[in-house]
Amino acid sequence: MKKLLSLLITTLLISSCTSPTKVSAPGIVASCDQIKLLESVDKSVLMPCLDGSAEINFHQLQGPLLINVWGSWCEGCKQEMPYFVELYQNPLFKNGQIQMLGVNVEEKSKEDAIDYIQKSGMSWPNLEDASGISKSIFGPGVPVTWFIDENGKTVETKIGAYTNKKQLFNQVEKAFGVKL
Repeated sequence: MKKLLSLLITTLLISSCTSPTKVSAPGIVASCDQIKLLESVDKSVLMPCLDGSAEINFHQLQGPLLINVWGSWCEGCKQEMPYFVELYQNPLFKNGQIQMLGVNVEEKSKEDAIDYIQKSGMSWPNLEDASGISKSIFGPGVPVTWFIDENGKTVETKIGAYTNKKQLFNQVEKAFGVKL
């Protein structure tokens, strides 16, 4: 009986450590008008903003910019999203010194993406990739996170989900040379 009780307590403790963070505020579908773009580029891959405000040419994105590719159906994306929500509250992101952009992929509907944004607490701009064109840039899997410098060049990437907040925050500090 003691072994069973000990096993039950251990299981509860372990599972509580991996539970997702509660969302403190509902998310919003933010406009893409705050995203910095390079003047001109040779390539063009257009994706619409989820708020319907504009289309963005991926190759014109100017950093410093963190791009997170996600889907509401993706378990790894759901696991790591609370870390991104917390990261976006940092003054470096809130004041626009570092930008954040989401790319939603392979949704059944635009409404599913909007619902997930609101439930997860996201408040940064998101692009919609209904056609799958982002696979040519980011590859076929999600989640994927890219770090873009002020010249539009990729300086870091992460394939797969962040398993803890420290892992994400450390990679942001390394990629952009900042202290969070």
